[in-house]
Amino acid sequence: MVKIMRLFIAVVMAVAVAGCEFKEPINDDIEGFWKLERFETNADGRMHECTRLYYSITRYVVEVSEKQGPNGYGTFIGRFGYKDGETKVVMKDFKQRANTSDNGVSATVDDLKPFGIDSLETTFDVVVADGDNLVLRSDYATLQLTRF
Repeated sequence: MVKIMRLFIAVVMAVAVAGCEFKEPINDDIEGFWKLERFETNADGRMHECTRLYYSITRYVVEVSEKQGPNGYGTFIGRFGYKDGETKVVMKDFKQRANTSDNGVSATVDDLKPFGIDSLETTFDVVVADGDNLVLRSDYATLQLTRF
């Protein structure tokens, strides 16, 4: 009886694991947790040093946040996607973060500017993506991120 029960449990576990779909990153060199070190605004060439600002990028979601920082910028979650064979990325539809999702309140451009984003939909050229460093360039700014 014990052998039958063990076999039954093993079969149930095998079926449960087989039913799981693991979603691998589309591009390991872009997706992950990043610290925004600085960004340079293209219009004036001014370098903006960043303190405790982070990007979390997954297959279809991006989160920008200030973690325990001095400015109270908050946390915003948006959509993330690739364009032109992963040479460009798009970030859009940002909302204020709440618990495990968003609270339905759209972010403003002023909310996103401290993160180097100046529009509610931004396309970035991927300048460098080597797994340790990520450099993204938009019409507004060039972001320099390091793996966290």
